Order: sequence, then structure tokens, then C-alpha cells
Amino acid sequence: MKRLEEVKSRLEALESSLLAQEKTLGRYATDEAISNQVTELKNFVEAEIAKLKKSDMSDDEQFHVLPGLEDALGTEINNMRRGEKPSKALLDKVYNTQSTVSYWISNYQQSDEGALL
Repeated sequence: MKRLEEVKSRLEALESSLLAQEKTLGRYATDEAISNQVTELKNFVEAEIAKLKKSDMSDDEQFHVLPGLEDALGTEINNMRRGEKPSKALLDKVYNTQSTVSYWISNYQQSDEGALL
């Protein structure tokens, strides 16, 4: 689950950077730090999926983490270009992916709580 939480954290940081730029400048502008955040997010998700597929996964990883990461990748991360410049479209991709990741985290928490009953 830490992998999904890390993706959520990276998405929140990217969202904050984009919103801060929009608020400060009143528009989006080329920003290497933001572009690097996009690249790092995409690289992280792809690398974690590859690691999981090569490992002996626990039930949590098999039924929650891997599908969550793959869903996040398929939702919008695949549509993000490495080094993508800040834009409203990028912010929309971040929001869509955040919804997906939140769903998988919530799904895991509900299944975990259900197992305790």
C-alpha cells in the first residue's frame, strides 16, 4: 500500500506546484521542476509495476497494489509525457489520476476493515 500512498503523495506535490504557478503567474509557464516531477512520477509508477510483476506478490500486492498502480498508469499517467510542461490539461490528468489512486486506497482500506470483522 505504501506504493499507492507514494503515488498519491507525488500527485499532491505536482498538483500543489501547478496550482502555485497558476496563482503566482496567473497562467502556466515552462518550469523544469514541474516537468521533472512529471517524469519522476511516470518513472516511479512504471518501475514499481515492473518490480511487482517480477516478485512473489503478497495478496495485498496482487489484489490491490498492482491493479491500483496499473489503473493509475492507464488512467492518465500513460498520457503524461516525460518532461511535460505545466498546463491546465496536465492538471486535469493529475486530478483524474488522484481519483483513481484514492479509489484503490479506499478499496484496500475497506477490504482490510472487512477482514477484521
